[in-house]
Amino acid sequence: MKAWRLLILGWLTTTIFGCSLPQVPPGSPFVPIITLEQIVGKWEGFSKRIPDMRNHAQVLLTISDTGRFNFVSDRGKDLLLGTGMVTISEGRALGQSGRGSGTITLYGRAGRPVIVLIASLNDGNHYYVEMAR
Repeated sequence: MKAWRLLILGWLTTTIFGCSLPQVPPGSPFVPIITLEQIVGKWEGFSKRIPDMRNHAQVLLTISDTGRFNFVSDRGKDLLLGTGMVTISEGRALGQSGRGSGTITLYGRAGRPVIVLIASLNDGNHYYVEMAR
């Protein structure tokens, strides 16, 4: 009986967490990240804290051709700064910094690249960020 409770609790958690994430609109195909050149540059967007999904901060992410990234998160009252490295794995980019980690997925929308970053910070907060160049 205890195993069933854990199974049901795990299923509910997965369902609630999975359904709370916005989806990239239909017609925006997933583009596997094969080389860093696909994501090198400056990206901007608004972070949304999971699970409430309200705008949280404006984010500027810069990725260099060496895989090093810098980010600035402007929450209006303070700035969060960080730097780290990006590696490519299974069609996505994985980033690690002293503040946390994240996964970048690339999509094509109307001929323009869009990245979606799902970040997990060391303080336990999780964020969804959709960014364009």
